Amino acid sequence: MKSKLTGLVLATIGMLVASPGQADDSLPDHAATSAQMTGAAKMFVATLDSAQHEGTVFDIEDDGRATWSNLPINMVQPNGMLVGEMSDEQRAALHKLLRASMSSQGYAKFTGIMRLDDLLHDIAVEQLESEPDMQSDPFRRSMVAARGSGNYAVAIFGEPGAGDWGWKLAGHHAAVNFTVSDGSVGFTPTFLGSSPMAVDTGPYAGWMALPHEGSRGVEFMRALTDAQQATATIHKEAADDVFEGPGRRASLKKYEGLKVDELSVGQARLLRALVSEYVRNVDFDSAEAQLALIDQAGWDELWFSWRGPVDENGEFYYRLHGPRILIEYNRQNPNHDHMIVRDPRNDYGEDWLEQHYTEHHPTLQEALNTARRRAESSQ
Repeated sequence: MKSKLTGLVLATIGMLVASPGQADDSLPDHAATSAQMTGAAKMFVATLDSAQHEGTVFDIEDDGRATWSNLPINMVQPNGMLVGEMSDEQRAALHKLLRASMSSQGYAKFTGIMRLDDLLHDIAVEQLESEPDMQSDPFRRSMVAARGSGNYAVAIFGEPGAGDWGWKLAGHHAAVNFTVSDGSVGFTPTFLGSSPMAVDTGPYAGWMALPHEGSRGVEFMRALTDAQQATATIHKEAADDVFEGPGRRASLKKYEGLKVDELSVGQARLLRALVSEYVRNVDFDSAEAQLALIDQAGWDELWFSWRGPVDENGEFYYRLHGPRILIEYNRQNPNHDHMIVRDPRNDYGEDWLEQHYTEHHPTLQEALNTARRRAESSQ
């Protein structure tokens, strides 16, 4: 029997966020995450010397908050301090900040992607050593040097604990932007990607940094009726990439596909699991507050669309889009994927800060040209 999704999810959220002494209809706050994130950020900032502070801590109004990329740092140089330039004490403080901001799930994903870049570095070194003619190519060497967990940058915006502030981590295939304002915590935009999606050889064969983003989408799509799948399917071919990647915010002007205003109980449960896979990368109270915002706007206002075959091992794209959430997932090729989460109203905490930031990002060709120029000038 069909049931309105709104009623089901309202009941689910009520059970999830209620706590002793809190009315069932109260919205969860972000107090725990805000306090622990602020404390961890203060500890990290305290490890910086004056020169490091100048290159790592910026004003909250700085437009650099919205300058980030999923490309290697030789193609798009991030602002902030590179992990590879940190002392052990500073790296430990950074990881404490990551754990204070994220759930175990999210921390595992982000650090897994950073470790995956170390694996990519080792693979690139082996390839370069096997091709003597390429070893003299400065661009190839620069691409190898740009791989690795040391090539992620951390920047702090504002003073943690003194009014509004934020921080971001950005590098190859991993970027997250946190905002703290009056005890509330935002975490969008967040971008993750993995290549290889699954390691195929060696001691880590079978290992994945993003194990469920693709499969959760396939599960939900397969749970739809034939008629619902037909409505959701926009194109037989997958998209080239996520549409609202870095520098392309608000490029989706309308909803598309299937409006999920009436689902079976089983379908609604899978939709909830799909959204949670993305939202619950952050600490529990921030995640539940974002889920409550989706609930306020109406879960039956979400739209789901699909491009490509319904094949967990193939190339496909899906999108969940509503007033308070945008989730995109794209399988670039059978072993490479990208995903992004945005809040259409509150990326970078703009709704709280009453501050607009302009995203800047070069085209792929421009980024490649920049990398080549840098490599040649370093000779």
